[in-house]
Amino acid sequence: MSFINLFLIGILIGTAMIVPGVSGGVIAVVFGVYNKMIYALTNLFKDFKKSFSFLFVLAIGILIGAVWFSNVMMFLYEAHEAITKLAFMGLILGGVPFLFKEVKISGEKGESGKINYIALALTFIFCLILLFLSKNVFKIDLDAKTNSFFAANFNLFLAGVIYSVGKVVPGVSGSFLLITIGMYEYVLSVMAHPITFGLRQINKLIPFIIGLVFGVSFLLKIMNRLLKEKFSLIYSIIIGFVLGSVPALIPNDFSVNELIFGVIILIICCVLSYKLTK
Repeated sequence: MSFINLFLIGILIGTAMIVPGVSGGVIAVVFGVYNKMIYALTNLFKDFKKSFSFLFVLAIGILIGAVWFSNVMMFLYEAHEAITKLAFMGLILGGVPFLFKEVKISGEKGESGKINYIALALTFIFCLILLFLSKNVFKIDLDAKTNSFFAANFNLFLAGVIYSVGKVVPGVSGSFLLITIGMYEYVLSVMAHPITFGLRQINKLIPFIIGLVFGVSFLLKIMNRLLKEKFSLIYSIIIGFVLGSVPALIPNDFSVNELIFGVIILIICCVLSYKLTK
């Protein structure tokens, strides 16, 4: 994979990080950089030159996607929500064949090389249940501006941990989880203006970053071990999460023109994603 492609994928991952219902981990998986990212992060000092160059290019793309491009994407998301959601749906669906291919290739490395359809189906159903509950049952409200110093910092730390989930676990949208606990607008303001926000509210940024680093470090170790020992099973679960994230992107409010244009964009993005991951 060329550095240019890796950089562009990083931008997509960074952009997906701030769009509710979309997982940055899913984009990493469907474009074939998830396993490489896990390996590079967990073996940084063992293969420093290769791992560092890979992570550096990817990180620059993610940073640009999350900081600069997030402003553009949030405008599109707010002004043309249906079309934006369908575009991401196309990107995700176009990469699904690559995931099945990855499991098949694993059969050449001693794994079963077969999709565990029971695990896939159960994961997909689990995602649908979570989607239903998040809209109809769970509505937690954590106020980061509470007068309690401990509670405020704990909420910010928790937001960082939750946000890390969408960065590491494919199919889980960190932004979507943040919305359910009332912290999405805060994190979006951090991602869109990290320097100015940090200068003005460094006391709030520090516990959030600590939570983010803690969550990523903890989850990376778990995912790295599971991918080594149970690749086919874990990828079957990941595929279930990926497919399970699609219903969250189904637009609720749209015009006929938006639907027609959105479907065209979906098909284009699906073909583009398929070609890039083929």
